[in-house]
Amino acid sequence: MTIKNVILIGAGGNLGPSILSALTSDPRFTVSVLSRHSSTSTFPPQVTVHRISDAYPEAELLAAFRGQDAIVSTLSHAATGAHKAIIDAAVAAGVQRFIPSEFGSDTQNANLRALLPAVFGPKIEVVDYLRAQEATGLTWTAVITGAFFDWGLRVGFLGFDLAARTATVLGDGATEWATTNLAQIGRAVRNALLAPEKCANRYVYVSSFTVSQNGILAALEKATGQQWAVTRVDAEAVKRAALARMAKGEFDLGVVTDLIRVVHFVDGYGSNYVEAGRGSNELLSLETESLDETVARVLKG
Repeated sequence: MTIKNVILIGAGGNLGPSILSALTSDPRFTVSVLSRHSSTSTFPPQVTVHRISDAYPEAELLAAFRGQDAIVSTLSHAATGAHKAIIDAAVAAGVQRFIPSEFGSDTQNANLRALLPAVFGPKIEVVDYLRAQEATGLTWTAVITGAFFDWGLRVGFLGFDLAARTATVLGDGATEWATTNLAQIGRAVRNALLAPEKCANRYVYVSSFTVSQNGILAALEKATGQQWAVTRVDAEAVKRAALARMAKGEFDLGVVTDLIRVVHFVDGYGSNYVEAGRGSNELLSLETESLDETVARVLKG
């Protein structure tokens, strides 16, 4: 199997541009983008853009997918129905490889799925649906990345306020977890498509490095030459409060963010898959990156 023609769905979000950049910079691929008419995202002029209706109608999907070897999706987990329609059209169009919108926590971990079924359940549904299509000739690769490190550090998702020089640390801050920079995720997708037989019908686990909250804090203090103000909070208390809000029917960004932080920063949710021997960096020819260099780049802006 050789993959040349690749179409990316969701190329305008937080992750999509990094995947698009990795693919378009490699002459072995001809890359196009599928984008809804309502989207305001813009793309490089050399990239063909297939504009379709927001409902992802079958005829328009088929027109965009004919001649494509692979589809890469970064659609939201909330778009499970759209994913299934897209997969059906991929099968009908004879697409060879589908990379679904995993890109995050290890959804194969049962504790993770039990904690946040509304977030991670749909991802499992999509992979199960892909498994059911294997007899048709459509293969798949699911990419687990852990938290998006450079993005998460920049926007405060990891608990560090870069402007105020403050940190909020869950628990003792010593738990280590695997995490990946956006550009490394792009390289992982590119290399998975370049090694389709090795990556067929399986999960791959990629990372830039493993780190702890304390390790990030030390790197930030080293890079800034300042001691940061640190607030330490009980991780179990954060989890209980978020689950109590969910039990009352509250399911907003704050609840989800708190629980996502828990699954990364607390043992038992599969966040350190490298230490568990599941890392795929060698398979995908990915080098470990430097925490200090990443922190310096993010601080520089």
